[in-house]
Amino acid sequence: MFGGPLRCRSGVAALVVLTSQLVGNAVLASDLAGQFFQRKELAQAESDHAAHHPAPSGGAGDGAPPDGSAGLSGRDAVRVPTGRAASGMMGGMDDMMGRPRKEFYPALMDMPALSAEQRSHLEAQVRERIGAEADRLAGAGTDLRHAIAGGDLVAADQASRRLRVSLNAVQSGVIVLRSLQEGKPPQQVAQAWFKSQMNLLPERSAMDADDGAARVSWFHVSTMALLVLFSLAMLAIYVARMRRANALVERLTRAAVAPAAAAAPPAAATSVSQPGRAEPTPSQGRDRDPPRVEANRSLKGKLRICAIFQETPNVKTFRLQAPGGGAIPFAFLPGQFLTYAIEIDGKTIRRSYTIASSAAQTAYVETTIKREDGGLLSDYMHDHVKEGDLLEVAGPSGAFTFTGTEADSVVLIGGGVGITPLMAAIRYLSDIAWPGQIYLVYGAQTTEQFIFRDELEHLQRRMNNLHVAATMVRAAGTSWMGNEGQITAAFLTQAVPDLVKRRVHLCGPPGMMDALRKTLIGLGLPREQIKTEAFGPARGAVPPPGKAVVEAPTPEGEARHQLAAAIGPATATIRFARSDKVAALPPDKSVLEVAESAGVSIDYSCRAGVCGVCKTHLLQGNVTMEVQDALTADDKANGLILACQAKSVGDLVVEA
Repeated sequence: MFGGPLRCRSGVAALVVLTSQLVGNAVLASDLAGQFFQRKELAQAESDHAAHHPAPSGGAGDGAPPDGSAGLSGRDAVRVPTGRAASGMMGGMDDMMGRPRKEFYPALMDMPALSAEQRSHLEAQVRERIGAEADRLAGAGTDLRHAIAGGDLVAADQASRRLRVSLNAVQSGVIVLRSLQEGKPPQQVAQAWFKSQMNLLPERSAMDADDGAARVSWFHVSTMALLVLFSLAMLAIYVARMRRANALVERLTRAAVAPAAAAAPPAAATSVSQPGRAEPTPSQGRDRDPPRVEANRSLKGKLRICAIFQETPNVKTFRLQAPGGGAIPFAFLPGQFLTYAIEIDGKTIRRSYTIASSAAQTAYVETTIKREDGGLLSDYMHDHVKEGDLLEVAGPSGAFTFTGTEADSVVLIGGGVGITPLMAAIRYLSDIAWPGQIYLVYGAQTTEQFIFRDELEHLQRRMNNLHVAATMVRAAGTSWMGNEGQITAAFLTQAVPDLVKRRVHLCGPPGMMDALRKTLIGLGLPREQIKTEAFGPARGAVPPPGKAVVEAPTPEGEARHQLAAAIGPATATIRFARSDKVAALPPDKSVLEVAESAGVSIDYSCRAGVCGVCKTHLLQGNVTMEVQDALTADDKANGLILACQAKSVGDLVVEA
């Protein structure tokens, strides 16, 4: 495991030794030139200063050895002293070999192995030179003190240079003596000095390179093993964090691209409608077909109630999450709705409610439900549903959406619980930091029924682009300091500057919707800029002549029509071909309602003509449909009708 690094270490050591030898030889070659310039510099210094300081007892000029050499250091390599050149070992060897006398260290590089006598002579020469350089050190030190005392900076500089030269010579001599005492060959003696001058690795490093593996202790092995384990652990943590980051990005991307998703899924992927509210009809200014959600991004299954919040005395918010935790198994747009299917007294009741939470929130989804007097499913949700319950849910569906891409500003006008799709849009636009201007105009019966009041005040403090204007129909006896009464043209123009230039989303009870739509058009707002969603389907087919119609809204907001007592019995029948059943068809009842009373199964969801789940073939007769947004041109050409919307005053035959 560790063989590679050790072999590398041995190779590096060997390379260092080889490099040191090459550098040593190169330095030897440059010593002669360096010696010349050094001697010239010292000679110049001596001539300049001769008048001030007499020569030392050595007989030569200041700072120079008796033989005219500069000592034993680097560029100042010395010759053998003149007095002993003929009789000394170095001089004798040069004479015997017939060569001119060499500098001291180049001669060592060429010398054979030294005998004991030769080592003794060489050591004596070195000691003599060390003594001479020590005397020069003393003289240069005296000169330096005199120059400093006399203020002669030039002389002081020259004396300090002589001190440095002599000190280097003494140091080099000591290194040679140490090498001689250790019994090293002449070449190693010279190399030791050069390495000390070049700050190279000591000789021992190269000698020990081959057995470096034996010097790897358990401490080194343990340390390296711990480093490897630490690196692996950090790598594993990095991989885990990247996986979590990728999962989070994917979830956020799904929420961010939700505005590009469609609303109503195909019939095979069940979609649903808004709680007790009708979808916009063609007369309400739709400028495009409802988008469709991908089949694998819709839901028909169970969600778990994880929290319940009391918004007002008769309004609760139900928070739902995936049964196993994690992200909710579908994507939705701000303003879409879910359909609940709950079995009550042996019958499956379906009602649709707007998603009030932000489409950017993927951990849960919320629906806000108002309790209606005598409402079958709303009463059940308020009285019986508790945290931990699993509910059958389908969706999302609906085209009453705003994601910020449709316009650069928006006016949201709501009444009562109709604020829920508008609040979903506000929460989503806040989450994505939408920069456009948002105007919320809201009307409620009393301050006690002001839904989301605290949260709106909080959001208004955090969002500079959110402007809220509210009015209470009855505010007497309360601390309400705002506007009182209905939403009027004057209130709208005061609350929203340049109203006619902005996109408007309208949601509330049918009566309020009709009045405000006329008010907005009267103010000059183009019809195509008004998007609406009313609570309860639009009014049904006109009954036979001479018959009166009485509206009787149900608690869930399903605006049904009941004939007055004078109408009498139904004048038409409907035959369900596949079920082989025949039932009376009152003019105020839809095909779906008659099918339910006759025990004929027709699947449905929204009951508002938007989701398209209740499509069925009309085999004979003619019907009227107030809302038919879920039908395409091909559907109509093939004789498909929406059972929840189809009504007639004549006989019908349907495939059900």
